[in-house]
Amino acid sequence: MNETITAIADDVLAGGRIGREKIDFLVEQSKKDFFDLLYWANRIREKFFANRIRLCSIVPGRLGGCDQDCKFCAQSARYKTHIGRARTLTEEEILTAAEQADRNGVPSFGIVYSGKTITESELTQLEELIKKIKSRFGLQICVSLGIINAEQARRLVKAGVSRYNHNLETSERNFPNIVSTHKYADRLRTIKIAKQAGLDVCAGGIFGIGETDRDRVDMALELRGLGVDTMPMNFLHPIEGTPLDIAEALRPKEVLSIIAIYRFILPSTHLKIAGGRVLNLRDLQSWMFYAGASSLLSGNCLTTTQRPVEEDMQMLADLGLQCEGS
Repeated sequence: MNETITAIADDVLAGGRIGREKIDFLVEQSKKDFFDLLYWANRIREKFFANRIRLCSIVPGRLGGCDQDCKFCAQSARYKTHIGRARTLTEEEILTAAEQADRNGVPSFGIVYSGKTITESELTQLEELIKKIKSRFGLQICVSLGIINAEQARRLVKAGVSRYNHNLETSERNFPNIVSTHKYADRLRTIKIAKQAGLDVCAGGIFGIGETDRDRVDMALELRGLGVDTMPMNFLHPIEGTPLDIAEALRPKEVLSIIAIYRFILPSTHLKIAGGRVLNLRDLQSWMFYAGASSLLSGNCLTTTQRPVEEDMQMLADLGLQCEGS
């Protein structure tokens, strides 16, 4: 067993925070000592989360029609994809999705609006809808509404929202290669506003979009500095019509190495495996937990289809893992 990886893991298990030099060593050794890396990432997960895995499901509040130009996203109106025109779901459709999440035993439910921000009328309707969901099903509510201000964040808290999702997507250095219609600073500001309002924050990114190992580490360190509660890890699922539609999916072992390294960097943060896991992990999906994952987005991912929730629940049961909140 690699003695240096063992020593780094011991530091993390003792409550330490590893710096750049040790992180770079893990990245360098991830191919040579892949199984050592996963062994210790799993030990770190067990230390902070035991055998409990947090599940969530999401539904679009508004799908498509986004005026931003994120190169990986099928919802951008700038690209000709299968999404087509913008569509706003009805209250009944969202309530039905919430009921389905509750029936499936998924305790956390997210509502996601495409676009740079949300309108006042949409926010007002959403406030009332959130109260209905909380009253009927008792689910934890997460929302993703783009860039918000402090007043909007306070209103979300009052309505009953527990967590706000706003991804960084990649490092600050790589961000202009992926998005040109808003700034990295806009995303940082929104995350800080959400935290100041008392919301937990779900913020992460997407891998396989041309970033380097350095970019991946930079984003992890940024998220650590922000103190996010949950870090969604998406892996590119190339969508026809987007600028990244010819990109190749990552190989399963590379995906698992990324998860494991992030577990070392963010030992007490929920690492949520989200979009692209079926395509990128293929037959190794269950390995994500041994690489350090402690959370899972189950069900559809807005523009792509995942496995049915029932299959994910069976996977957890087969592994001796338990859904948090069940």
